[in-house]
Amino acid sequence: MTSAQRDPLRFISHPQSIRTVFLDVGFTLLAPHPSVVEIAVSVCASHGFTLDPKRLTDALPEAETTLRAMAAADTALWSNEQAIRRLWTAYFTTLLRSSQPPERAEQSEQMVASVVAAFEHASSYRLYPDVMPALRRLRAHRLQLGVISDWGIGLGLILRHHDLVDYFDFAVISAAVRRSKPDPALFQTALARANAIPDYAIHVGDSYLLDVLGARAAGVTPVLLDRARRYDPARLDCPVVHDLYGLLRLLDIPGEPAE
Repeated sequence: MTSAQRDPLRFISHPQSIRTVFLDVGFTLLAPHPSVVEIAVSVCASHGFTLDPKRLTDALPEAETTLRAMAAADTALWSNEQAIRRLWTAYFTTLLRSSQPPERAEQSEQMVASVVAAFEHASSYRLYPDVMPALRRLRAHRLQLGVISDWGIGLGLILRHHDLVDYFDFAVISAAVRRSKPDPALFQTALARANAIPDYAIHVGDSYLLDVLGARAAGVTPVLLDRARRYDPARLDCPVVHDLYGLLRLLDIPGEPAE
């Protein structure tokens, strides 16, 4: 079956026409390392506080609920640096609450601030192992690459630390341009910076609501990156890949990348 004969909801019908690839960052290129819980435990230990990793792990669902509720209540949250800081402060306050007794409230605030600060550092993140090989192949295929990410303004330093700036022509960061996903204006800003036509561009990200719907609203073909295999591809109306090697196959870029 040729690319043109494939179901357009599952594949890119003319991959050879793609000239520009936009990529999300969080859980697409980078993930917390070694983990959110382990980083929090390490930061607090450096200040003389011992936390129970199991308690923190048990508190993760509540912290995630807090994050989602705040983001849903303010759809423009990721476009404001101060709002992003408040979001992560609330997230880690919820996460650490079960491990800090009430009489240590002042110290708890200090610990939360320290943990939030730690996640602004590049050392708290690690590239997925498929990222560099895939980026090299995309570049070798002469594709223009750009970042579109809901993140604070510190993302630029994180990208530089992980040597990603060598592969990307530009980065559109929500807090810097004061727009956030799924606002199509964020994607239109990326298109303008790339001098790209939407029909010849794709966007790859891990969120259906933010990445898929946002890109589609700007006329850009979305690709959902489902590393955790949470979705049934048959139930979705867009191409789905499970790693960036899958993206290469979707674009008919030959050869399995090697380190």
